[in-house]
Amino acid sequence: MTENYPRYSKYQKKKKESYYERLKKFYKNSKRILKIANKPNRKEYFTIFKICAIGLVILGALSYVIQLIFSVALPIGK
Repeated sequence: MTENYPRYSKYQKKKKESYYERLKKFYKNSKRILKIANKPNRKEYFTIFKICAIGLVILGALSYVIQLIFSVALPIGK
């Protein structure tokens, strides 16, 4: 009767990896990532720069508007 039930050995806790094994695994993964990574060319770099600059301008403008609204709506001196 117990033969019909699934085996639960795969759900048991696995042995914790040693620091050496974790370091080895990290090194292997890092090596793989560096192998497939490439340096962006000039066009890609400036596209990323433009996107970041636009984001900074939008966030700055939004924070300025919020600060302006609160300084007009809630004056502290009165």
